[in-house]
Amino acid sequence: MPTNRRPRSPHQVLASTSRSAVLEVLRSRGTALDVDEVAAAVGLHVNTVRGHLEVLVDGGYAVRRSLPPSGPGRPRTVYEATAAPEDGSNYRLLAEVLTHYLASTSAQPAADAVAAGRSWAAPQVDAAPHTRSDGEPTTEREAVAAVVKLLADSGFQPEASADGSRIDLHHCPFRDLAVASPEVVCGAHLGILQGALAQLGAPIAATKLLPLVEPDLCVATLERTPTSSSPTR
Repeated sequence: MPTNRRPRSPHQVLASTSRSAVLEVLRSRGTALDVDEVAAAVGLHVNTVRGHLEVLVDGGYAVRRSLPPSGPGRPRTVYEATAAPEDGSNYRLLAEVLTHYLASTSAQPAADAVAAGRSWAAPQVDAAPHTRSDGEPTTEREAVAAVVKLLADSGFQPEASADGSRIDLHHCPFRDLAVASPEVVCGAHLGILQGALAQLGAPIAATKLLPLVEPDLCVATLERTPTSSSPTR
């Protein structure tokens, strides 16, 4: 999922002591916080904290999402830490090697990338329950929420639409690799979505991944499977 913006290195993201403190607050609280809450915890001005949070989001160390207002007013913007590693340089090198190998040796690199993504994703959600405590199958909403959590922990900034028909990806941890090999990188991301949803057993599937529909937005399209009859909510 390409973009023209050059990503910061892990060192650049975490070089600031104040920014590292902001990230530590997000990690230690274990819940979504807004800018005012983070600023109070680290003792910095709100505008300073807002700048640090944007850098963390851009680097894949945090995700931003909007919560519906509890009453009249605008939605509340909150931030959560992801499971991004402190130093992704070795993983980045491995990703470059594997991406180049698949792109240069496969007769169908896009299809093989989707298959690789599906294979990786299934074990990631294997521990997730396929049935609820009441014995009913996993619903579409529950499955989408689980996949959004998986993507967030992987360094994306996902946001599901209200009707469950799409997942917007506002950040790609491999954006520069996607510029060179979009069919491999974006294909793998589509496979991750497909594999996770299939493993959860919900009546919904990822059918398409549209890269760069806006400068920092890729869109995954979700559709109900034809044979499903379970509830969506």
